[in-house]
Amino acid sequence: MNETSPVWNEIQARIEAAASREQLDTTVSPPVVFPGKPADIAYDVALYNHLQQAAETIPNFDRDLQMNDTAWSQLPLIGTLVQKVRRGLHSIALFYTNRALQHQQQVNKQLWEAVGRLTAVTQQQQRTIETLQAQHAPDTQADS
Repeated sequence: MNETSPVWNEIQARIEAAASREQLDTTVSPPVVFPGKPADIAYDVALYNHLQQAAETIPNFDRDLQMNDTAWSQLPLIGTLVQKVRRGLHSIALFYTNRALQHQQQVNKQLWEAVGRLTAVTQQQQRTIETLQAQHAPDTQADS
């Protein structure tokens, strides 16, 4: 389908409207920014949709300790000991999980920034190409 057709533009507008209504609560603070869709040059619609979805869904991984009561924790003397042991074991696991996920989050952000920068550079290159083609078009028509 042609990306400039009215039908495609209508579909794209509906997708953007639906996406704006369903904001995800997992966005990173400050929100990740990506180069906006250019109005002056042709662009890959799928690329910008993926960039926008990635910006909205890059999760913040840091999690808190959450524990449910068990039957053992209700016992008068043993319950306190069981709770302390469980809390200690869960804290150890949560510490290492958060550390690994924090590293992954940093990698995700760096990759995201790299893709955003490459997209911005590609936009600039496309503008340059179109300018050069416009300058070259009169020379080509004069030769023929």
